[in-house]
Amino acid sequence: MKDNKYFAAKEPKKTAQVLLSRANTWFDNLEMNGYLEKLRQMWAAYHGAYYSSFETSHEITFGGEQGELTQLAVNHLRNIARNILVMITATRPALQARATNNDYKSLVQTKLANGLLDYYLREKRLEDYLRRACEYAVVLGSGYIKLDWNATAGEIYDYIGEEYEMVIDPVTGEEVPLKDELGNPVIKSEGFPVHEGDVEFSNLSPFDVVFDDNLESVMDAEWVVCRSFKNKFDIIAKYPEFEDKINSLPTKEQMYSINLTRSFKSETDLIPVYEFYHKKTESMPDGRYMLFLSEDIVLLDTPMPYRQLPVFRMSSADILGSPFGYSELFDILPIQDAVNSLYSTILTNQSTFGVQNLWVPRGAD
Repeated sequence: MKDNKYFAAKEPKKTAQVLLSRANTWFDNLEMNGYLEKLRQMWAAYHGAYYSSFETSHEITFGGEQGELTQLAVNHLRNIARNILVMITATRPALQARATNNDYKSLVQTKLANGLLDYYLREKRLEDYLRRACEYAVVLGSGYIKLDWNATAGEIYDYIGEEYEMVIDPVTGEEVPLKDELGNPVIKSEGFPVHEGDVEFSNLSPFDVVFDDNLESVMDAEWVVCRSFKNKFDIIAKYPEFEDKINSLPTKEQMYSINLTRSFKSETDLIPVYEFYHKKTESMPDGRYMLFLSEDIVLLDTPMPYRQLPVFRMSSADILGSPFGYSELFDILPIQDAVNSLYSTILTNQSTFGVQNLWVPRGAD
C-alpha cells in the first residue's frame, strides 16, 4: 500500500529511516551513472595519482605484463586547476552591508554589519572556507559551505535551572533561599550554562550533501541532508543515554565506499552525523531540522531555525537538467591522460633503446 504521508512530516524515526534510504539511493544512482567514479578520477588526477595509488603517484612506475612499460605522469591538470583557483580567489571578497531604509538607526546598523563581516572574514576564517569551497568546485564540479549557529560557543553568561540551598524562615515558616554573609543566595546547583553562541562555518564536498536528484536545479531544493564526521565520545558526553548505540555505529574508515579517497585510512573515533534541513513550505509551515546518527538515534528534532537552507553551493556550471555540478576540468582529464600516455611512450622507448650497445669481436682492436 502506498504511503501518501509526506516523509518530512512523519515521526522522527520514520523520517530518519526514509532519509537514510534516500541517501543510499542517491549514492547508488551516482555510482550507476558514473558521476561518482568521475569525481574519484578527478580527485586522483588533481593529486597526481594517474597510474597507481597516491603513495607512488609522484614516482616513475612500471606497468605491462613484465614491467616493460615505463609510466610517467606530467600533471598539467593540477597546474591549470591551481591557476584557475588563483584567478578566482586573488581578489578578496568585498562584502558590504546596505540599508534598505535611510533612517539613522538603519545606517548605524549597516556600519555594525560591515564590521561583523570583516571580523568573520578575517578572524573566523570565512575567507578560507570560501576558498576551499571554490577549490572543490574547480576540481569536483561543486563545493558547499554550511553555516550554523552554535549555541554552546562563546563565554557563559547565565545558567538555567539553578537550585539554591533552602531553609525555613523562622518568622513566616516558609521555605526561602539560604543567603551568605553578603546576602547572596547560596547556589546548590548551577544548572545548565547558557553560552553567548556564535556562527560557525564548515566545508562539505559533493560526497557529503544529499538532496532530491530529480530536481533540475539545486536552487529548487526544499530540503537537504548534510553529513559530517565528529568524535563519537564528544557526542556520547552530550547524549549519554545513547552511549551503547553510538559505540556500535561504523566509523569513518569503515565507510570507504562513499568517501573521496580510500587511502590514508586508519583507526578513528569519527562517526557520521546527519543533519536534515527542510524549508518552511505549504506542507511544512514550520519547516524542520533533525540531527541524527541513525534511524534509531535521533538526537534533536525541532522546527527549522533558519529562514533558508543554511547550505550554500558553489559551482561553475551545472549538467543541464540535473542538480549536479560541472567543471571545465572534466574536459581536460582525457587530454591529460593522452599527454601522460605520450610521455610514457617516449620514456619507454628511450629507456629501452636509448643506451647504445656496440658489438665487436674480442681482439679486433
